Amino acid sequence: MKIFNKENRALFGLSLGHFSVDLYASLLVPLYPFIVSKLDINLATISSTIALGHLVSSMMQPIFGFVADKLKHRFFMVWGLILSSIFIPFSIKANSLLFFTMCLLLGMVGNAFFHPQVSALIKEFNKNNPKITFIMGVFLGIGTLGYAIGPYVSSFTVNHFGQNALLFLSAIGLFSAVFMYFFVPKKPKTQLQNQDNFFFIIKEILKNKCCMFLTFVSIIKSAVSISFGTYIPFLLKSHGFSLPTIGLIVTGYFVMGGFATIYSSKFENKIGSKGVITLSFVTILPLILLFLYFINTNKIIAISAFILTGFFIMLSVGILLVQGQNAMPKYTGVISGVMQGFSWGIGALFLSPLGFLGQQFGIDKILILMSSLALLTGIYSYKSKYLK
Repeated sequence: MKIFNKENRALFGLSLGHFSVDLYASLLVPLYPFIVSKLDINLATISSTIALGHLVSSMMQPIFGFVADKLKHRFFMVWGLILSSIFIPFSIKANSLLFFTMCLLLGMVGNAFFHPQVSALIKEFNKNNPKITFIMGVFLGIGTLGYAIGPYVSSFTVNHFGQNALLFLSAIGLFSAVFMYFFVPKKPKTQLQNQDNFFFIIKEILKNKCCMFLTFVSIIKSAVSISFGTYIPFLLKSHGFSLPTIGLIVTGYFVMGGFATIYSSKFENKIGSKGVITLSFVTILPLILLFLYFINTNKIIAISAFILTGFFIMLSVGILLVQGQNAMPKYTGVISGVMQGFSWGIGALFLSPLGFLGQQFGIDKILILMSSLALLTGIYSYKSKYLK
C-alpha cells in the first residue's frame, strides 16, 4: 500500500524521533529558575551554562553531518536520541554546577548526533518530490511540537510527582530510538556518493553567498528563539506565575511555532520565500511590546501576544533549511548541521552577554533588544537579492 512506502515510513519514523529528541531539548526550560535556586547560582551563570551546552552541541553538528553523509548506517540518529533521553532528565539530580553541566553537555551532544543525519535523510527520501518544503515543514513542525510540550511535561511531572519522576521520562526517547531503528528504511545509496573532505566542503559553503546569507538569518532567528525561551520563565516567575502555568505558557508558545513550521509552505505559495522570512521577523517587536505593556494589567492579552510570537519566530525555519539544502545539494548533512546546529550554537552565544544585561537592566530590556534585532533582520531580508 502507498501509505507504507519508504518515503512515508521515513517521514513518520524520523518525525517521531524528532518529536522525542526536541522534547528533551526543552525539558529543563521552565525549571531553570528553580535550578538556579537549587544550585545557588545567578542568572548570568545559568545563562553561560546553557549557552555552553548549545554551543558544544551546535558546533559539532556540521562535523556530525559530514560523517553522517558518508556512513552506511543510521548510527547517529539512534544513539543521539538515546544520549538525550538519558542525560537531560538525569541532570535534575545534579547537586553541583559541574554535575549539571556534564549532564547537559552529554544530552546536547546526543542532540547534535541526531539532527544532521535525520534532516539529510528527509531530503534524500524526498529529493524529487515537489512538495519537499511542505514535507520538511511537517518534519520540523513535529519536532517543534515536541519542543513545545517539553516544558509542560516537565513542569507537570515535577509539580505533581517530584523531581525524581523526571527520570521516568527517559522511556519516551528509548522507545522512539528502538522504533526508528526497525521502522525507518535503510539509507538511500545516493546519500553515500560524496567523497569531498570536510574542510573542502566548509570552504565551498563559505564561498556560496546565498548559503552565507541564509546562515546569517538562521543565526538571528536562533538567537531570538533561544533568548525568549530562556528568559521568559524568569520574567513570568517574577510576575507571580506558578511553575505549571509557566510550563503551559511556554508550551503554547512553541506549539504555535510548530504549527507555523508545518504550514509555512502555504504562506510561501502566497507571498514567496522573501515575504515569509520578512513577515517572520518584522512582527516580533510589536507583539513583544504588546506583551510587556499588558503583563501587569491584562494577562490574557499579554500571554496571547507572547504565544503568537512563537508562530512568527518559527514561520521561516523550514524555508531557510530547504533553501540552504537546495543551494548546496551535494552536502545535505553538512548544510543541515550548519543551518540547524551551527546557527543555533552561534545564536546561543548571545545568552552570556544577555544574562549580564538582564541582571543590570531587567529581562524586559533583553526582549526589546532581541525583537529590535529581529526587525532589522526582516528589513535586511526584504532587501536581499538572494530571496524571491
